[in-house]
Formats: sequence, structure tokens, C-alpha cells
Amino acid sequence: MKRSVTCGWLLTASVLLASHATAALADATVPDGASTCAACHGAHGEGAQAGVPRLAGQNADYMSHALSMFKAGTRASAIMQPIARTLSDAQMRQLADFYSTQKAPPGAGAPASPRLVLAGKQLAESGSSNAAPCFSCHAAGGNGNGARFPRIASEPARFVIDRLHEFQARAQAKPPQPGTMTAVAATLDEGQIEAAAAYLSQLSP
Repeated sequence: MKRSVTCGWLLTASVLLASHATAALADATVPDGASTCAACHGAHGEGAQAGVPRLAGQNADYMSHALSMFKAGTRASAIMQPIARTLSDAQMRQLADFYSTQKAPPGAGAPASPRLVLAGKQLAESGSSNAAPCFSCHAAGGNGNGARFPRIASEPARFVIDRLHEFQARAQAKPPQPGTMTAVAATLDEGQIEAAAAYLSQLSP
């Protein structure tokens, strides 16, 4: 009986040790600073309907560059600037690479009206008399195109609205360069902004 109990204990201990080793290996793939990101952006970078952007699947070069701008103070954010200043260039790259490979479903939010989504689809795919199609720069389906044009598919509607408002404020402060997002946002009215946000937010990640 004693031998049986001892063998059982050893087997249990072996299983526990193996489990801890597997967990440690998984944790080792998560870069330093990810826990800070997760506090707002979610465990897998899924974002939040309150206006926190989705990081999962975003272009790594774009994210790395955005963090460097926050660190340098050339991109304004009362939340992100202090965080970015604590990161080295290597850490920023590791975080960008990590979130670019994450997969997460879009956050649940109140469904937009079909009319608004349809208007946003038209704006994204075909543009309007005052704006080029979103997808002409951000690629088909809003999946992004390199470091300059981020993935916009499945971004929370509130984030899209807030970001376009930021571009509009920038355009009011200083005449924008033609072809920039600031120049594009300056031509949009509030209805177009809300429509684009509604459509992009419901696209599959």
C-alpha cells in the first residue's frame, strides 16, 4: 500500500511539474510590458468598445512606429505617452510583433443600424464626392497596407470616431498636407464619420 501511495504521489508531482513547465514556456513568449497593455487593450489585444483600439492582427511596423511617436511626444496621448517612455526600442518591437500575431474576436457592442452600416460600406469601398474610399489606402477589407496604413477592420466604432476627430482637430490647427489622413478627415461630416465607424467595427478581424 505504501509503495502504491508513493508512486501515485510521484505521478501527480510529475504531472504538476510538466504543467508548470508548459505554462512557463507559454509565458516566456509574452514580452515584457504586455500585462500593462492588457489592462486596457485586453488579454489578446481585442480592444474595448469604450474607444480602446484593437491591437490584435495590427501591422507590427505600424505599432512599433506609433509607440516610438508616443515616446517622442510627436503623437499626443495622455495615457500612451507615459507608458511608451518606459519602453526601449527593442521592447516596443517585441510588443508590436507579439500583438500582430494575436487572434481575438471583436468586442461585443451595441449593433449599429443597417442603414448606417450600408452608408459606411459605400464610403469604405467607393468613397464619396468629398472623400476617397477608405480601402483605397487601407487595402481591401480594411486589412491594412504596410506601416503607413494600419488595419482598420474590426476597430471599435468609438475609437474610429475619436481618431477621426483627432485628425479634424489637427487640420483646424494647421493646414494638412494633401493626401494625408488629416486632410481626408477634414472633408468628412459627422454622419460620414459615424457611418464609417459603424461599418468598420462590424468587419471580421
